[in-house]
Amino acid sequence: MRSLLGLMVVAAILFSCLSKHGHDRPLAELALERIATPYTKLPAGSIEPRGWLRKQLELQAAGFHGRLTEISPFLKRDGNAWLAKDGQGERGWEEVPYWLKGYIGCAFALNDPKMIAEAKVWIDGAIASQDDTGMFGPRGKGATSTVQSTTGPLDLWSNMVMLNCLQTWHEATSDARVLELMRKYFAFELTIPDDQFLPPYWQQQRAADNLASVLWLYERTPDPQLIELAHKIHRHTANWTAGIPDWHNVNMAQAFGGPATYWRVSRDRKHLDAAERNYREIRETYGQVPGGMFGGDENCRPGFADPRQAIETCGMVEMMLSCERLFAITGDAVWAERCEDVAYNSLPAAFMPDYSGLRYLTSPNLVQSDASPKAPGLQNGGNMLEMRCDDHRCCQHNAGHGWPYFSEHAWMATQDDGLALVFPVASRVKTKVRGGHEVAIDVESHYPFGGTIRLRVHTEGEVEFPLTIRVPRGCTPLSVVHEGDALEPDVRGSLMRLERSFENGDVVELRFAMTPSLRTWTGNHDSVSIDVGPLTYSLLIGEHYRESSDHPLFPGHEIYAKTPWNYGLELDPANPTQSFTLHSRAWPLDDQPFTQAGTPLLLSAKGRRIPQWRMDGLGLVGLLQQSPAFTEEPLEELTLIPMGAARLRISAFPTVSTATSAHAWTLPAASTLAIVRASHCNESDTTNAVVDGVVPNSSSDTSIPRFTWWDHKGTSEWIEREIRYGKVASTRVFWFDDAATGGGCRVPASVGVSYRWNGQWKPVDGLRAAAPVKDGWHLLEFAPVDTDALRLDVRLQDGASAGILEWEIPEAPK
Repeated sequence: MRSLLGLMVVAAILFSCLSKHGHDRPLAELALERIATPYTKLPAGSIEPRGWLRKQLELQAAGFHGRLTEISPFLKRDGNAWLAKDGQGERGWEEVPYWLKGYIGCAFALNDPKMIAEAKVWIDGAIASQDDTGMFGPRGKGATSTVQSTTGPLDLWSNMVMLNCLQTWHEATSDARVLELMRKYFAFELTIPDDQFLPPYWQQQRAADNLASVLWLYERTPDPQLIELAHKIHRHTANWTAGIPDWHNVNMAQAFGGPATYWRVSRDRKHLDAAERNYREIRETYGQVPGGMFGGDENCRPGFADPRQAIETCGMVEMMLSCERLFAITGDAVWAERCEDVAYNSLPAAFMPDYSGLRYLTSPNLVQSDASPKAPGLQNGGNMLEMRCDDHRCCQHNAGHGWPYFSEHAWMATQDDGLALVFPVASRVKTKVRGGHEVAIDVESHYPFGGTIRLRVHTEGEVEFPLTIRVPRGCTPLSVVHEGDALEPDVRGSLMRLERSFENGDVVELRFAMTPSLRTWTGNHDSVSIDVGPLTYSLLIGEHYRESSDHPLFPGHEIYAKTPWNYGLELDPANPTQSFTLHSRAWPLDDQPFTQAGTPLLLSAKGRRIPQWRMDGLGLVGLLQQSPAFTEEPLEELTLIPMGAARLRISAFPTVSTATSAHAWTLPAASTLAIVRASHCNESDTTNAVVDGVVPNSSSDTSIPRFTWWDHKGTSEWIEREIRYGKVASTRVFWFDDAATGGGCRVPASVGVSYRWNGQWKPVDGLRAAAPVKDGWHLLEFAPVDTDALRLDVRLQDGASAGILEWEIPEAPK
């Protein structure tokens, strides 16, 4: 039985509407008005992306995400629970709908028949899986997964994602099966006992996504029971209204605005205010950095808020979608600005320029992007920064919805039957406006890389409708011209409104001034960032791409700096923004501006190197210290490029000064500066352990940090360490061997030594060493070499792994 209380609530809503608006309007119409928002997303397929945005989608379709069915084991059709009528099988969790959410959006944005046909296979499978109870998708003991998201009997999390896919499919095709599936499924959710509905973890944190889908259906079929379900979902969702209940970065980006979704039903101001409060708390605590995100390199951690802290690519796209939804709900242009901040400054750099791979984590200050573990500097261990097509599981599947959803929200419908240009990027919208008239509008623009936006209107006759255009952050309107006539539109905040008649071929041209501006991050040692309009700028660092895996479709890549990066900016004290000069160059022929070679905008600035600012032993940029930093290094001309074009980047700059009152930076302890890399490192261990200066009590000492090659067994491995250039003739190693405690690590079968000379590794001559030993130092001596790095070439015992507790390299006697 349906809850009597829920029906009473709906009745009260309807009565309120009747009292306000009279008895001459249909109940359904009044109920819909209750949850109406200032802006409404247009159906998928209404907007044709053009220019650089289309290029991103084309690259995505041709890159790893478009070919993920050939790469990911989770997308294999054979035995897949998402394609089984009874929901039984393997790979039945979030990966399929994560991938499909971006793939289907990309398919319709590009109007690609092959991609649409592939999406239909999975949509048909999901629809066919619905049973008589209303449940659909993977379920039961047979729907195995290596990840469990719930402690209860039902895991509805992955269904929440698939609902987004189904909605996109319906918007583009009008497939009535989608509405019927959702109707039955939401009726099923109403029958789930409270003590079994949305238990922890993922589904409870992110259940506002379920709520958004309920309201999507309600807008099309206003059944009062859907409002009852909306209340039920909110009651069982983690309490994001009271504060931030969880500090996992994707949960935060995806769920912080959830209370505002419920506000559409409750109309209680506290739910609307909670979204803004949550956002501010996140950014003020862990987001005193450029790029629109925050430091959550899995979870946010007290004391880890430096701009070297990173964010998941998943977190970026979920933040964008949250902001897109919040703009529709609130009508506040600040949410569109926040979305653009992530879209232009963070998301592009998380991918290879050709979308052949992505990395799990990206940070505002990042000077090396390799496969070696970065824990505990970054919270998550293992390979987090290598560009791969076949790794980074959740982001690998989920990151594809960033650009398609951004494209779908570039234009939105307004409550008064008009149109709003939310993201003024090159595009074409085709839809109906006031009076049912069909219009098409072409946007000609290189925005955000230029300040001129030209709109061409196509109609069958004279059409009057309101046109709203958002004025981007950091852009000052210079002129608005309609068919040669200067206009003075109604501007409220950052929203410019034109209420007038348009004829076929009419042109509206807007020109904005985009000049450099400065932001100071007081919460991060008074570091600064430079913006031009919505684009934030980073230091141009020479990038060396090294192939790091041999996947047959798309090889992996590590990225290393070829040029110095440890610069601080010297600012004009009288007028800091005058310290930068903007330069433009030709638009890239391939429409890809998010590369060092292709970006059409550059900034010149002046700066000095800070010798004490170095990369640490993990390969992470050193922590910022207080600005201005004292340095007497030569003043140099620097080039800055848009942050989204910089895969290696310094985006939060210290400032510098030669004045004695400036802050003298200190050099961190030598052990934290030693750079160590390895062929493999267990994600629970760290390469930094071998240089931390802690001498073990024995080879089985588990009370101190360690490095291991676990779970590699019987293989050839290596570990290398950079040192100050000089003469070296010996090294010694304290091996990790946990045979005494039943572990799987043993001293290695053999060890060789190589040194680096002119960038090449060469074996040392005259190596003299006993066999590796336990519970003591293993000394290796050789003919003296001049070098800046040593490498241990290790052969593991058959059936065993190995590890190191400490590694010392003394300088050779002179």
